[in-house]
Amino acid sequence: MRPRLVALPSTALFLWIIGLCLLPSGLNSSSVENTNSEGDPNSVPSEKPAPNPVLARLGRVPDWSKLDVYQRTIPEAEFVHLLNHVYARSPEDYEGYIELFPGRARILKQSNHPESGFYDLYFLTDRRKTKEIPRYWTPAWQLDRLKENENQPLKGIHIAIDPGHIGGEWANFEQRFYKIGEDTIPVREGNLTLQVAKILKHDLTALGATISLTRDSTEPVTKQRPKDLKREARAWLLENKGLAPDSLVERTANRMFYVSSEIRTRAEILNEEIQPDLVLCLHFDAAPWINPYKPAFRDKNHLHILINGCYSRGEFKEDDTRFEMLERLLQRTYYYEVALATELAEPMARETRLPPFSYDGQSGKSVNDNPYVWARNLLANRKFMCPVLFFEPYCMNNKEVHSRIQAGEYRGLKEFGGVYKKNIFQEYADSISTGLVKYFRKVR
Repeated sequence: MRPRLVALPSTALFLWIIGLCLLPSGLNSSSVENTNSEGDPNSVPSEKPAPNPVLARLGRVPDWSKLDVYQRTIPEAEFVHLLNHVYARSPEDYEGYIELFPGRARILKQSNHPESGFYDLYFLTDRRKTKEIPRYWTPAWQLDRLKENENQPLKGIHIAIDPGHIGGEWANFEQRFYKIGEDTIPVREGNLTLQVAKILKHDLTALGATISLTRDSTEPVTKQRPKDLKREARAWLLENKGLAPDSLVERTANRMFYVSSEIRTRAEILNEEIQPDLVLCLHFDAAPWINPYKPAFRDKNHLHILINGCYSRGEFKEDDTRFEMLERLLQRTYYYEVALATELAEPMARETRLPPFSYDGQSGKSVNDNPYVWARNLLANRKFMCPVLFFEPYCMNNKEVHSRIQAGEYRGLKEFGGVYKKNIFQEYADSISTGLVKYFRKVR
């Protein structure tokens, strides 16, 4: 059967043609029937993809479930005290990232994407139901008691020594190098810290400690090199700065190599294989150059000891940094660190004859009345997941310190500025050994 043709009245046909002419460009009569899909109040809009998480350089997205083992292990008052007194530069710095409620702390999982949810950490409310705090290190107060007149007061303690920086041919690359004078030895911080570490290892072993070094040469521990990190550097710059010129990518990749990758590799080995009770991070300080293109000696020379703390708002914003801070807080590393740092400050100040260095409260904060002890958040004293003391004695670009470095290791005493002194490497090591013995004899 042939289909029927329906004739439209002339007026209706005219209106239908006019209607087609008035349709918006790109639409036809069939699309008009479907235009209500977007306007439908019951339709579900497509979800925007979540932004990339905010992380420290070469940081990893944290697994918040790893905090489950700390549930109900800390009273609310203690948590708030440690957060405000030690770890936060000020309460405003963690606002919006850590919220305090009766009985719990609510922690934002992804700082730039609240839709990712929160982690609820519940406080200990009944002290009769205390739980053991999981950690691979043994607190000083849980060590076996010493026998009377014990000549090895560090027996049973595993100490890791981290000689700061790399040194050798990498010293100039990592900007821890200078040379003043034609016939002088170049000053490389990584070489200096390794010298002290080897002396300290010998001396602490004799006192009964088990000693591990995070490095024993002037070669990087990480297998990565700057060229391997250019893609990560470019991505990090675009995410955090919004631009990535080649010159900045190169500088960022360099820093990712000798700071981020190197320290993270040491931390991975230390936390998974060495698992010490305590880490001693050895460094030498330096005063800023007046003109870096024309190095000249500075008069400044001082000492300070750092423990972990004083996180800025920008650091709280980094998801991995916020997570690692909470791990340290919940493991109570602070109590060990501050007590030991305070005990070591006295023999170090006496041996080195150095005045204390002071922070302005921004990058470092005072946590007690000892002028030599400060809290500061550094990658090493955050990533090494046990108590860490970070030493910063001697300004390398001080004239007398330079002379003592040039003198090298020697027996006995030599005169510097009218004062007879040990060689600078032995002096550094002795000041730490003396403090450790004093502390552990007291607590054991």
